[in-house]
Amino acid sequence: MRTILFDFDGTVADTLPMIFNSFRSTFQHFLQRHYTDQEIVAMFGPPEMGILENMIASEQLADAVIHFYDYYTAEHQRVSNPPEMIRLLDRLKKAGISMGIVTGKGRRSADISLKEWGLTPYFDVVIAGDEVRNPKPDPEGIFIAMEQLGAAPDQTIFVGDSNADIMAGKAAGLVTVGVTWLPVTQKAGSFQPEPDYQFTDKNAFAEWVLELGRQS
Repeated sequence: MRTILFDFDGTVADTLPMIFNSFRSTFQHFLQRHYTDQEIVAMFGPPEMGILENMIASEQLADAVIHFYDYYTAEHQRVSNPPEMIRLLDRLKKAGISMGIVTGKGRRSADISLKEWGLTPYFDVVIAGDEVRNPKPDPEGIFIAMEQLGAAPDQTIFVGDSNADIMAGKAAGLVTVGVTWLPVTQKAGSFQPEPDYQFTDKNAFAEWVLELGRQS
């Protein structure tokens, strides 16, 4: 175990409520309709810009983009990421684990969250949804991250909170880990397909990773 690639929203950052609120505010303002969390999750796949382009008329798109990112940035001042997440990342980094992010969110929003919540120093590579042609469950982003890190498949795991994460990790030939340790995740019911491992506790995950390191 030398490398861990993580999904971002719902996996290392409790950003899903902020994403829901930002889209909901934008849609309410420009479409005069309230969207539920489940309806917004159903739009996931493309990064935020793609979702906005799909939903907002072209003549209002520029204003909608400003509204969305202003709201999303401000949300970070109202809430904070669970402190135990930083402790987990700090522990793994001190153990010499190389870590990266492969996320479906766009580069702009990823950079906002990484900066606002002090997560940037922990990750050696971040591959955003608007930097790949094929989003998860396609493994393209995982392959790009591994190439940049010089990571070997047999020494890398992929960790995520959604079915698309597990599918992408398996398609890349990696050991997959499904997690539901943050308050809001994309998983509804059991993972499909089943990940190789599942964790609801960050400390248990850290102990497992460090034990793998001691065995190698």
